Amino acid sequence: MRRNYLAVFVLPVPQREHAKIVDVIRDASGGDFKAAFFGTWGGGYLFSSELKPWEIGFGKVIMNDDSVLIVELGELFAQDNLRVSENWLKSHLGK
Repeated sequence: MRRNYLAVFVLPVPQREHAKIVDVIRDASGGDFKAAFFGTWGGGYLFSSELKPWEIGFGKVIMNDDSVLIVELGELFAQDNLRVSENWLKSHLGK
């Protein structure tokens, strides 16, 4: 079953491995993803996948001080000034 996720990354010290986060998401989602938000501390991605969160291989791109939270998305959501995210969410959650 395909599920929709939000993955939030906290990346205190930029590493070259972090550039491969997008590759892992692309592989897990079959290309069905959008960058949701970014800051100097990290960022977040929306994506759909048949994999369960713990099956997604971020271990090779997340370093010791990094953190990732992957949350399955439900039908309800709110956003403010994140139009790209809002459009992705509406198209995947049937709003």
